[in-house]
Amino acid sequence: MVATPDPKYHTEGEISHPRIARIAGIGLLIAISGTSQALAASGELRVEAGGNPDFLDPALARDPLAWQIMGATQGGLVAFRRAGGTPGTTVVPDLATALPVVSPNGLTLTFTLRDDVRFGPPASRVALPSDVKSSLERMLILDSRGTALYTAIDGAPAVIAGRTRRLSGVVADDAARTVTISLTRRDPSLVQALALPFASVVPKGTRAVDQTVDPPAGLGPYAISAFDPDRRIVLTPNPGYVARDGLPAGHAARITISLGYTPRAAAAHVATGEADYSVMPIAQAATRRGGYAAGATANSITISATAYVAIDSSQAPFTNPGVRRAVGLALDRTAAAAAISTGARPASRMIPPGTPGSRPGTTAPDLRTARALVSGAGATGTAVTLWTGTGSAERAIAPAVRDALSKMGLAPVMRALPKNSGLGRAAPRAAIATAIWTQTLPDGSDAYAQLLGTTAPGTPATPPVPAITGDAVLRSRARSAANAVLGTGRDLAWAQVDARAVANGRVVPVATPVATEVTASGVSGVTVNPVLGVLLGSLQPAGASDPAR
Repeated sequence: MVATPDPKYHTEGEISHPRIARIAGIGLLIAISGTSQALAASGELRVEAGGNPDFLDPALARDPLAWQIMGATQGGLVAFRRAGGTPGTTVVPDLATALPVVSPNGLTLTFTLRDDVRFGPPASRVALPSDVKSSLERMLILDSRGTALYTAIDGAPAVIAGRTRRLSGVVADDAARTVTISLTRRDPSLVQALALPFASVVPKGTRAVDQTVDPPAGLGPYAISAFDPDRRIVLTPNPGYVARDGLPAGHAARITISLGYTPRAAAAHVATGEADYSVMPIAQAATRRGGYAAGATANSITISATAYVAIDSSQAPFTNPGVRRAVGLALDRTAAAAAISTGARPASRMIPPGTPGSRPGTTAPDLRTARALVSGAGATGTAVTLWTGTGSAERAIAPAVRDALSKMGLAPVMRALPKNSGLGRAAPRAAIATAIWTQTLPDGSDAYAQLLGTTAPGTPATPPVPAITGDAVLRSRARSAANAVLGTGRDLAWAQVDARAVANGRVVPVATPVATEVTASGVSGVTVNPVLGVLLGSLQPAGASDPAR
């Protein structure tokens, strides 16, 4: 569970990386390849952004802009279908010819690789099984923020710990074009994890150090052909790319991402046609008549995240299940969602819309029942400290949560978590706190990682907010859901875990963040993937022909 907000919420700030900032001072420009003539008729897609992505190395990249770029330039054994909504969480073969053959005990996955999937420049060659093995080893050696998702692979913990650089659980046979992955425990979600940018396949021999300044060749429809830190990133088509089911070629002959803009300036450029798309959220009102983005097309982007109230069920008065339940019953989620300036919708479940296992629930307050539960527990008038998270969404929902605590009969005092608490310093042992969880894997196992005795990628070692805990039945159901094969049965199992955790007051979902991003008039193909965000390759500049036709 990630207790800090997704960087996309910092709409006025610049996302930068210290190493990139240093290099920017000498004005480094890396030119890797030219433009493919095959798609030249499609025109240029002009994108504007704030700061540099956190990394352009797929093993390390994690912020929204980075994953948009990775979604266009990288590929792996498998991939998430390049589609919007729930279909975009479906795993399809990429480098592999099909989804893996899984052994009866679920501990061995065997992939057969295609022979027509080529790396973009400068490698420009067919990808091999040995590339897959070395890429997974490299990702673990680098201590990627995604390593927690791959620990079921035999030998992965030893690589992460630095005891070896060889992943014993992966066998690559270049002659047979097969990759066999052995697991120490059943983990059906590993197939999804292999579709994330962390597991992108890069050429073997790529050094296990941050390659942001010299991005490795990828298997996607585009290649990073130039990177001028703090100024621009240029993507040009991978001339060897072969479209496959769910993984189409891109529409633009060139994608130029200009850096260094404020959200307001970028949106204004989109409105006047000087740019085609701004990756930064703005207030929806800005696109209306008289606003600085009037004339641009407003696109509502549902973020795969949940702003929530975390409760420590081991601390009074929340040891009583009735008091925990009362928090959700007393909360005015509509008011809380309205307080998030970038936009949000009321949420009744942790698993966000568009993710398998997401189900609707009741969001209307029931103060009468909430007061009765608190009174019945003998907790009326009990003083509680409500800790607020450090991000904008956590702070925004806090007043509505405080009001709910007051209306249900408690005596709340609101305090802000220390800004460095995410590093484990001076973090209070909060009984109740506001937080935001940002999804990495589109699966219930991400939302409820703590019930499985694990943590989600990016979680601090000592979280500043309480973990989602559960009774024996809830933990047992979570383990069963985690072991279910991908499909409707698994989705239903996680939906039931979600419903029980909320009904028992182990967690109180509050809002699903919704961002407004703008495209220029005439730009088509806006597709929001729940994992990767807006798909850059799907955007078609105004007046451009479609190379797929």
